[in-house]
Amino acid sequence: MDSRLETVTQAHQALNEGDIDALAGLCAPDFRLDMSDRVLNPAVYERHDGIRTFYSEVTEVWESFTWEPVELEEVDDLILVLVHSKGKGSHSGLELDRQSAMVWRFAGEQLSSLTFFRDPEEARASTERP
Repeated sequence: MDSRLETVTQAHQALNEGDIDALAGLCAPDFRLDMSDRVLNPAVYERHDGIRTFYSEVTEVWESFTWEPVELEEVDDLILVLVHSKGKGSHSGLELDRQSAMVWRFAGEQLSSLTFFRDPEEARASTERP
């Protein structure tokens, strides 16, 4: 597997296991996490502290939540990941099971950003050159 694809796979594994230190270790110090497309609590998080804040917010609301990669595609310095997200609300019991996507960007060998998309086709379109 290509080293960038392997890095993104490791990032998803760390995220799904709650190993935020391992995730942050794969990310550049100025990492940007753009979750502005999510329905509940859209936000953009900056740096490693932002990753920790994001994960803390997820665990406050969700008893469990995973972002399982279904397909990974490398496009220049981007990795498009189609994900199967599953979660169960901690207080509401709401169950979520959906397809979405993430676009990871690299700066050198480190992850520099992640952008979340509810619509996988929008994510794919964002990786295409104009």
